[in-house]
Amino acid sequence: MEILKHLNELMEWKSVSEDRECCKAALRYVLELAESFGLETKVGRYGDVGSVDLGAGPETVGVLVHVDVVAEGNPKLWDFEPYRLTEKDGILYGRGIVDDKGPVIASLYALKKIKEANVPLKKRLRLIIGTSEEIQWTDMEHYIEEFELPDYGYSPDGNFPIYNQENGYMDVELRFDETLPEGIGGFTGGSAANSIPSYAAYEKEGATVAFTGKAAHSSSPELGTNAINLLCEAVSREYGLNFARVVQEYFPEGNYESSFRFRKDDGSLSQKGDLTIVPTLLRQEGKSIFLNFNVRQSCGISCGSIVEGLKEKAEECGYEVIVREGMEPIWVDENQPWIKRMQQVTERYGMEPECLFAAGCSYAKSMPNFVVWGPVFPWDPDCAHMENEQQSLESFLRTLDMYTEYLTLEGQSEPIK
Repeated sequence: MEILKHLNELMEWKSVSEDRECCKAALRYVLELAESFGLETKVGRYGDVGSVDLGAGPETVGVLVHVDVVAEGNPKLWDFEPYRLTEKDGILYGRGIVDDKGPVIASLYALKKIKEANVPLKKRLRLIIGTSEEIQWTDMEHYIEEFELPDYGYSPDGNFPIYNQENGYMDVELRFDETLPEGIGGFTGGSAANSIPSYAAYEKEGATVAFTGKAAHSSSPELGTNAINLLCEAVSREYGLNFARVVQEYFPEGNYESSFRFRKDDGSLSQKGDLTIVPTLLRQEGKSIFLNFNVRQSCGISCGSIVEGLKEKAEECGYEVIVREGMEPIWVDENQPWIKRMQQVTERYGMEPECLFAAGCSYAKSMPNFVVWGPVFPWDPDCAHMENEQQSLESFLRTLDMYTEYLTLEGQSEPIK
């Protein structure tokens, strides 16, 4: 099957976000593939974002995707080569199959099918391909500087049905200055700020003491087991180190929202279910221990209130607060005609045409009037950022059909402008 051949070729690029040159090379692969389909392409002057266009008109419908991926996590927990497409018993495996290389190829093939069908379009359909979604969104900043914004659209970087509300996102680092016992050090854990770490370790008299958990997307920490929490539990018990004690006391495994409370916009304090905050990265520099906490806060809780809440305990708990990244929650009005058409397609493919709230964070935040739509179906496992990331072949091809149908419908609808 040609589409799987091209999906495999994209997945073979080990385009972990931090490897900027490999991510740019993966982008060039997608653009060259699009050109071979007879589609119009552009690349930004920094080489970190590109677009594929079909049609013309007063409005542009955007699809936001990315070719960068998080690292594979613990290689021992993979049953297959992470950076290659493997099909077994009707299931597709590999890093990026749902986040987000599968949707990249499915979206590109949707444009290919529309072009080959000679569909008369009243709008421009634009696939926007980024390279740093899993880290800081400099690619989207560059796109906004250089190109016109789409009028509306979606990012296939989450779940079905439709998610028109999305949590805020923060990475906040706490710095602890520790006096370590002799022979103890080298604390490390995690590989991505937005993933539950499956590995953490420290050195004890020249030997490695390791802790193995289960990776998951940090927006769904309950699907994983946090190796940093496991390490802190042991280190707090054995050595009483301050950073480990703070994690144990205020951010224990299984809580996910901490025992802190944060001030909401209406003056009330946050309640259960308003946010998640979990440790995702651990590193040591000299006598300083750095812990990154990934935060997903709901509407009504600003990034500033998270910082203020953490700083309230800073002196008492002996840490410094360092903000690495912060994005506010979003909401898009579901009564717009283009969302109504998206609901029609969603219902035709066997799902409730609902607009829901997403715990994750996607490119939908980067531009006005964007929602999240797929690629994970309600009946499939939600396995982004996990080892053995997977999607059934049936579901992958279903996303292709859905995106083709919607973009055809939307491209033929009357422009509002």
